[in-house]
Amino acid sequence: MRVFHHLRSALPSLLLAISAATVSPVAAQNASDETPGLNIPQGYILPDATVQDLFATDPNYATLDHLSPDGDHFVVPLSTELSTLAEVGEETLRLGMLEVRARADRPWHLDIYGLYGFRFYSLSERAYIDVDLPDGMYVSDLMWSSDGSRLAFLAHLEERTEVWIADTGDGSVTPAGDARVIATIGTSSRGQGSAPSRMLQWTPSGSILTLAAPADRGSPPPAPALPSGPTIRHTRAEATPTRTMPFLLEDEHGADLFEYYTRSQIVELTPGRSPRAVGEPGMYESLSVSPDGRHVMATRLARPFSYIASYTGFPRVTEVIEVETGDVLATLEERELRESGGGGGPGGGAGSDPRAWSWRPDGSGISYLQRAEAEDDGAGDDGGDGGKGQEERLDRIMLLRAPFGDGDAEVVATSDDRISGVTYSADGRHAFADVRRDGDAALVHYGLGGSDPEGHTLVPFHDPGDALELPGDLLTARTGNGIEYAWVSSGGASAHLRGDGWKEDFRPQPFVDRVSIPGGATERVFEGSRDSFDQPLVPLDADLERMVVSREGKNTFPDSYLWSRDGGMENLTRNVDPFPQLTAARRIDFEFTRRDGLEIQGRVSLPVGYVEGTRVPAIFWTYPREYRSEDDFDNATIRARNHNAYTHLTWLRWSDIWLTQGYALVYPDIPIVGENYNDYYISNMVDGMYAAMRAVDALGVIDMDRIGHGGHSYGAFATANFLAHTPFFRAGIAGDGAYNRSLTPMGFQAEPRDIWEAPHIYMEMSPFFKADQINTPLLLYHGADDNNSGTYPIQSRRMIQALTGLGKTAALFEYPFESHTPRAIENNLDMWARWIDWFDRYVKGAGAEDARTATDSPGESGK
Repeated sequence: MRVFHHLRSALPSLLLAISAATVSPVAAQNASDETPGLNIPQGYILPDATVQDLFATDPNYATLDHLSPDGDHFVVPLSTELSTLAEVGEETLRLGMLEVRARADRPWHLDIYGLYGFRFYSLSERAYIDVDLPDGMYVSDLMWSSDGSRLAFLAHLEERTEVWIADTGDGSVTPAGDARVIATIGTSSRGQGSAPSRMLQWTPSGSILTLAAPADRGSPPPAPALPSGPTIRHTRAEATPTRTMPFLLEDEHGADLFEYYTRSQIVELTPGRSPRAVGEPGMYESLSVSPDGRHVMATRLARPFSYIASYTGFPRVTEVIEVETGDVLATLEERELRESGGGGGPGGGAGSDPRAWSWRPDGSGISYLQRAEAEDDGAGDDGGDGGKGQEERLDRIMLLRAPFGDGDAEVVATSDDRISGVTYSADGRHAFADVRRDGDAALVHYGLGGSDPEGHTLVPFHDPGDALELPGDLLTARTGNGIEYAWVSSGGASAHLRGDGWKEDFRPQPFVDRVSIPGGATERVFEGSRDSFDQPLVPLDADLERMVVSREGKNTFPDSYLWSRDGGMENLTRNVDPFPQLTAARRIDFEFTRRDGLEIQGRVSLPVGYVEGTRVPAIFWTYPREYRSEDDFDNATIRARNHNAYTHLTWLRWSDIWLTQGYALVYPDIPIVGENYNDYYISNMVDGMYAAMRAVDALGVIDMDRIGHGGHSYGAFATANFLAHTPFFRAGIAGDGAYNRSLTPMGFQAEPRDIWEAPHIYMEMSPFFKADQINTPLLLYHGADDNNSGTYPIQSRRMIQALTGLGKTAALFEYPFESHTPRAIENNLDMWARWIDWFDRYVKGAGAEDARTATDSPGESGK
């Protein structure tokens, strides 16, 4: 395995290999025979040197937001979005929506992209400490030791995954023990520094608990020589609607493989000692060690599996295991198979079921939430609660103390309102409950220690959907093992609220308020500037005299600063902008009004080297979103649009790469609004785009005779619809889309109705059934192993079949081994070369000989 983070040095040999590459099986069709006149090059091709240089440039920069418990060191991850064709093409098992690299017992994505390393930053020394890792590996699940002197992580090596430990003093790295780690379901893309690990936990003694291969594992179950019978699918006792998912389990052999590759043994690792098994093997999904290190809360999957649902809906069991003996002390939750609706992890009980299991940070036991039992005053047909509705029963904050038996639970506090979550102070003296009432939210404080703590409202009930009036959320931190706790002042007299500070003019000012306990009076401690985007990242002391904050601007690259209440603002990171030519690009935020009066936002980014007074070709890149009401859309827009934020370069989806090719990039919102929003999909989409085009034309910077449209996934669906229903665009690009909604009959995107409830909507929204109306050149691309719900590659194959049969101008590029997002550098470079060539031919070339200036009146074409 080879990580592609040293792309610049590797690029020459890679480009030579691409130039000499043979045609892959997917791309081997004779395009010149199928589509005469298009002259589509065979094999892999390359974009120009400008685009190649962008791919070869390291985009990493430091953000100081992952602080060690000692308050001095930050871990700064180094990541890549890219891989190589050889890496993405290695054998992958796809079982129940779990994609596994069998060779190394880990998820597919941790073998091809993510974190390829990290370094430390010492606040006291104002210096980075490099961590020297072997070339060609990925890392994940970064977890601080309790004293902050060491960082444990998963080292994803060529043939296996191990637990390693890095020292903050000198950056040295040592294995934590000799164990083959089973990382198939215990880790995820979230476990790469941005969230606590679910399978890597420190103990107070300095040992580490993780998931390893069981001693009795043996070889993978072999496939049967011959089938034992037919594959059988059957209905259920009740209606069981499911979304259209690829890669579900197909047969019993697939089920056996799933269990084999997810079954693990909890082990304790201590450097210099053999791994010590804890308890019995199981299909463990998560571990959480108690603050005293004596117990571990573990969730494992169980049979029966499903052949119509993802593994996220498989049964789960959550238990408390004693670390020393391996004994199961308590079963906290047993969740049955869920084939319809959402899956998910433990703790999501409904009704009177216990929920939200977590360790208290003070070490007193396990916290959970549970409705009070119904009064026994005669159960009838009302559901067995004696006529007392669910919403009328007290909700309770509970504590389960060791040894976690039936008699060890106690009520900590009660609420007349539904409790959605609870957070404790590190010392356990305070509990902060998020409560809900009729859709509104509030924050209630309970002072613990007394026999019947009284709740005091710190933040009054408010509408959580009103972005402009949000008071902020409780400021929290985490222990080294990821247990969350509230950030309380040194005297315990106040907590803190962190808010996003959304503004109606799309220039948010994030803030931190001090809130008194129990009165609820607030005092502003920090507020971001109006002229930049400043975010509080990490408090450095209990009273918030100092914090690390980030600062960026529309044309200012991000840095992390040491902020102090006396007005100090010291730049700690001094990041080097890797793409200064794109940072300097002019960006115009604009507003437009749809004919129904809805006010909508958009942005135009002008190409590098734009000459004032000229009109340039443009790419409109969109992704429609659904809203029940105009208020919902307005609030979502305030959250999504940030005129002070820096635009980072990405190789994926819409990208500023277009700006290096002489194109402007236009990104308007396309809201679909209504109670049954998709009833208005086509009309809202067309009206919104027409209004956006009029507003863009009025800016005087875009040649409206030379515009194209692009989109990925649901944006690809929109692209095909725009081409079928409007005459606006010269060409289109659509990737990994679903174009025939009869192939997703149980719902799609945000559509809650099935095709039998709304057949006319499914048909009207499907561009496949309007392919005869697509008279604009359309480039389709698709990952050959797309893992996204509903977007099977067959969607694009049937679309190109239709367009070919109808005599249209179109091409489909199906990229080998790729999922819903292309990762191989070979595929990405080829994709961009073909995108640019397509638009250069059909968009930029249209009327190029008589390109207009900004003072010319726009022509009628494309309006």
